[in-house]
Amino acid sequence: MLKCIESVRFGQTIHTQQLHLFQSLISCGGSLLSPEWVVTAAHCLDYAHSKQLRVRLGMYFPSPCYQKTEQESGVSKIIRHEEYTNGQVNHDIALLKLETPMNLTDFVVPICLPEKRFAMYELSSIKFSTVSGWGRLLDGGPVRRMKVLQIPYVDRKTCKQAIRFLVTRNMFCAGYNKDGRDACRGDGGGPHVTEYNGTYFVTGIISWGEGCGRQGKYGIYTKVSNFLPWVRSVLTQNS
Repeated sequence: MLKCIESVRFGQTIHTQQLHLFQSLISCGGSLLSPEWVVTAAHCLDYAHSKQLRVRLGMYFPSPCYQKTEQESGVSKIIRHEEYTNGQVNHDIALLKLETPMNLTDFVVPICLPEKRFAMYELSSIKFSTVSGWGRLLDGGPVRRMKVLQIPYVDRKTCKQAIRFLVTRNMFCAGYNKDGRDACRGDGGGPHVTEYNGTYFVTGIISWGEGCGRQGKYGIYTKVSNFLPWVRSVLTQNS
């Protein structure tokens, strides 16, 4: 859930590209890295099989009707991080190889991967980043169009004090502790995006949290820069 936030206007160019994973019980987001590769959260794929999976990009309204901005593809490969196991989110990252490469347009745009030191010393010092998705509004139904939210990083000490479960070095916290704005069910796998001098980097993947928008709690994100060697290795081996 992305709560109490601004809707994306239809036709607006979005650098935080989203996808939908179409299979029973699956509703997640993700980010396009290249015309044929998408990065998402491994937990979104716990029960997924590539032959039953569809990816749709350039979609701003969660509708079964085709939109002119959209492109859709099947998935030829699901590659979860080898250290990920169901329910254990310390390595909550996966890559999808698309059956049909995407045509890059104003509405289907790949995002950049940050080097570790650059993410640590430059991107993490930027006050706000952006998350987006079509998740549920608390206990209500799904939203009618993509939502976006600007959120601040939360320092590790504050995060670990607020969260009952282990927050590892492969994760970081972001969000607000009072006003209820947060990512939630249906947003998982979507990107945490940081802009730097007009370039957009996927700094995190929406992973987990203790409820949605609860006071004193934050969203937990997979730290993408920690997995850059793994991503490069997978892309090289499967090119």
